[in-house]
Amino acid sequence: MRVKRFIGGNVTETMGKIKKELGSEAVILQTRQIKEGGFLGFFTTTKVEITAAVDEKEANYPVNNDDIQKAYEAYREKEIEFAKEKSDKESATHSEETLPSSNSELQEMHIILKEIKGHITRKSEGKPSIPEPLAKWIKFLTQRGISEEMSTSIINSLKSSLAEGDWQDEDIVMSSIKKQVMIACTNTEIIRPKKTKSLVVALVGPTGVGKTTTIGKLAAGFSIIERRKVALITADTYRVAAVEQLKTFGEIIGVPVEVVMTPDSLEEAIERHRDKELVFIDTAGRSPFHDLHMSELEAFLQKGKPDLTMLVMSVTTNLADQLLVFERFREISTHLILTKLDESFSTGSLLDLIVKTSLPVAYLTNGQNVPDDIDAATPEKLAQCVLGEEKPNV
Repeated sequence: MRVKRFIGGNVTETMGKIKKELGSEAVILQTRQIKEGGFLGFFTTTKVEITAAVDEKEANYPVNNDDIQKAYEAYREKEIEFAKEKSDKESATHSEETLPSSNSELQEMHIILKEIKGHITRKSEGKPSIPEPLAKWIKFLTQRGISEEMSTSIINSLKSSLAEGDWQDEDIVMSSIKKQVMIACTNTEIIRPKKTKSLVVALVGPTGVGKTTTIGKLAAGFSIIERRKVALITADTYRVAAVEQLKTFGEIIGVPVEVVMTPDSLEEAIERHRDKELVFIDTAGRSPFHDLHMSELEAFLQKGKPDLTMLVMSVTTNLADQLLVFERFREISTHLILTKLDESFSTGSLLDLIVKTSLPVAYLTNGQNVPDDIDAATPEKLAQCVLGEEKPNV
């Protein structure tokens, strides 16, 4: 096992360094923010530090055929140079001093090229080849935002399940892909309140993912459409606008709204609304890399003891950052809510997120309109988001 610490200006930059050096099989062990530079605590720069590990036996070295060709050309140039020097018997000094050095370089190049070629051969032998009629579908899936690993897995499965004669039929192939995606997205579960007991639901997540708007949509849907008794509690006192937004909204739909400043006051507010069927808690957006803020959030949840804690994540965030956010919120989350589907052109990455997080998906949001732009998550709707609504041009 090889373990190494990487530092970058942001998560995306640091993850790029990890992938380049350790390969896509690397496992994230720890993520945190650090301060670098400065003088006496002033003018420091915030960096992201990620500790990653990879099994040396399974490491994916970042080498491709272009690298092999360049290395071979460099080797050939050195070999020609060596042959020329060897034939030049006239200069004893030249042959005595330069030949041993050149010979040593050639031997090193031989060893390196042999290792690289052997590694690529082993990798290619371990991967089933994709027939030409199906290879184009991998491109379609990756363009939708699905990872190459996931895309290849889908097409390999399709290759085994379909008759070879069906590989050219785009409708059959697309239908098979959709079925596979739906199977991967079967883990869905919405909020189901009971009249006999108050259900407490908290929304958590990083800043800017739309928690307050989403909680407004949920409150409006259950209050106005389903005629449920609902209360709203906001612990997001960091943003005055969020508090005012929720208060105004509560007045419009006739739902009580309470503002709490401490974990104890949250517990008391929940107790005051035990007569409600649903109590929604809006929490402040938290950076997953800020330990103090995460500790504050956990303190609120420990006092509030919500029945469901829904992690709100935006599909506009890249997959690497989504997975890092999930890892930080994993211990306190029971469900996922995926937002801003209307703001992304390639929402396929949510398939990787769903598969790798294994949390049930509750709701999908696709706009600012309250309460219209929210849907209960189903395998069919998730597959539609992943693959798009229009027939692919492959």
